[in-house]
Amino acid sequence: MRRLTKVELRRLFSRRLTAGALLGAVVVTGMILLGAYQQAKPLSGQQLAFQRAQFDQAHQNWALNGAQQVKDCVKQQAIIQKSDPKADFHCNDMEPKWGVNWGKPKVTFDDLMHSTLLNWSYLMAFIAFLIGAGFVASEFSSGSMGNWLTFEPRRMRVYSTKLAAAGLGLIPATLTLLGLLFGGVWLITARYGSTAGTTGKMWNDLGLMSARSLVLAVVAATVGVAMGTLLRHTAAVIGIAMGYLILIEAIFSHLLQNQQPWLLRLNMDGWLQHGTKYYIQSCKTDSQGQYRCDGVEKLLGFGHSSTYLGLLVVLVVGITAMVFQRRDVN
Repeated sequence: MRRLTKVELRRLFSRRLTAGALLGAVVVTGMILLGAYQQAKPLSGQQLAFQRAQFDQAHQNWALNGAQQVKDCVKQQAIIQKSDPKADFHCNDMEPKWGVNWGKPKVTFDDLMHSTLLNWSYLMAFIAFLIGAGFVASEFSSGSMGNWLTFEPRRMRVYSTKLAAAGLGLIPATLTLLGLLFGGVWLITARYGSTAGTTGKMWNDLGLMSARSLVLAVVAATVGVAMGTLLRHTAAVIGIAMGYLILIEAIFSHLLQNQQPWLLRLNMDGWLQHGTKYYIQSCKTDSQGQYRCDGVEKLLGFGHSSTYLGLLVVLVVGITAMVFQRRDVN
């Protein structure tokens, strides 16, 4: 088993698709770091002058009309609270504040790293999925899978070593890119933001999130192998994945508000962030006879996301194993 896994690892990294995808992962990491730089860099002199002028004008208006605006806000809040006691218009926070409503506040390492790591994790998972799918699908397209099975006829042994090779092979590359990402964000934040408030707990949280990101990439690669084995064509695998992301996650997701806990993207969020929040629209007629819709915050727990993703992986890998065991390779 170990010998076959080593052979599969050599075959994995001999594929041009693997090399191209890993190069793409490096490029993507660089682009995400560029986005972090754009987010962290201060305003230019012209932008700062414009923002200051806008702030001064807003503050002058507040000095003249602020008291009345607060009174109107409190009045409207009291009306809404008759039907929704939890309504809070934040009337005491209406005064324009430099660095909050205006200007550009300095970023912190924890906030910037968290958002950057989250975005990077999704892209890395997709690249890992692509590598896994192309690794196996190309062998069916070229006919080398049939030749390989004449050398090693035990199909489950072949299937399991391909799963292991795709997962293990992505670990060094993912760890390297994670190190590059952390180092880049740290340098950016040290130059343009603040790293002073980065506590031990923050490092621990980011470390755990990085570990979950690594697991997600490894699992995505193994699911890619399963899908490539099932569909036998890389284009078919990519087509189904993109079709789901575009049709379900992007277009129809707003129609599936109550079904959001069963969508893949939200559960990936829950896995990476150890639980996440989502919103649904709650519409009703209030005591004034007006039809109102409000966003209601819901919590998706880490346990739900872990179970959902785990069962999905077992289902895909298991069904593919049964099909591969029985279906003709040619």
